[in-house]
Amino acid sequence: MDGSGHRSLARAGRILDLVARSGAPLTLSMIARGIDAPISSTQDLVRELSALGYLQMLGPGYVIGLRPHVLDLIAGTPRIVGMDHGALLSLSRHAQVPLTTAALVGRDVFYLDHAGPRAPSRIQTVADDHRPRPVLRTAAGRLLLALSDEAVRHRILADLTHTDPSAAQAFSKDVSSIRRDRIARSDGLADPDIAAVALPAEHTGVALVLTARRAPRGGRVPSLEVAARAVRQKLSEMAPVSTANTT
Repeated sequence: MDGSGHRSLARAGRILDLVARSGAPLTLSMIARGIDAPISSTQDLVRELSALGYLQMLGPGYVIGLRPHVLDLIAGTPRIVGMDHGALLSLSRHAQVPLTTAALVGRDVFYLDHAGPRAPSRIQTVADDHRPRPVLRTAAGRLLLALSDEAVRHRILADLTHTDPSAAQAFSKDVSSIRRDRIARSDGLADPDIAAVALPAEHTGVALVLTARRAPRGGRVPSLEVAARAVRQKLSEMAPVSTANTT
């Protein structure tokens, strides 16, 4: 690595340290002042750190993203993010369905935790191994992107329009209703045999995902819709202590 590469890496480390210690979202200009660097070069680093999930936007500023947590999961040293396992298990038992938590990390969706019956092996492996999933072809990704900061949503969608134009077009058509109803669905988008529904675990930054086998002719699966309503009702009754803020 040449001298400029070392300087960029060191500056990225200073940005992460500054944001982590701030206690509140920092704007780009605040970050540049904090590391005593030009806004132009700071902007490039902040944009790259955000794209990788190390930073995420919250209102007009930046906070630490979920990439470090995902790395902890892969390494086998997870921290509680979003919802603790006991609360997730309680929800799964109440609705009598398997439940998974998912987070938007950069331009990918990662599954964080699972409770309830095991899914088919090829699906369960995705959750167990915390493999990145396509944002626009998962119920969780569609929900989390729709509910994300507007600037973040537009930037990610602009990138994905080039790589998956049909999914981007479908999402653009549905985004208003997803934001209004606070629910997103995937009918075979990521797996031809699987239907999924995603609900927000409010104020945690994660989605709760319910899955079932697709209906023979496609469309909504009645049992999945009933379970989603049960989860939503239970969430409204749960004490805030069951969740952990991601920021």
